Amino acid sequence: MGLNKLELGKYLRELRTLKSETLHQVSKGTDIDSPLLSKIERSERLPTSEQIKRLAEYYKISEEKLKIQHVAEKILKDYGANDITFNAVKLVNEQLINYNKKNKK
Repeated sequence: MGLNKLELGKYLRELRTLKSETLHQVSKGTDIDSPLLSKIERSERLPTSEQIKRLAEYYKISEEKLKIQHVAEKILKDYGANDITFNAVKLVNEQLINYNKKNKK
């Protein structure tokens, strides 16, 4: 299953399971302690930018995709899934389109 279909934590757990590795092995390879990795995989905690970088390097996956998913989940966690959040994201999208147009000139 791809990242867009899963929460970030579940996706990371799936990657670890596909590699048949333990939390301890991933912990050693990423320098992120096992209890924290467990919380990340259970979506009880979002990883920091540095942790995302380490996990992307460890699993040899796109850091950018992990960061995008992280931001999306953070927005939903902090603001909830509701009309205000939906409209705010639409507004940000419009502002980003204008930003990109200005910077391409």
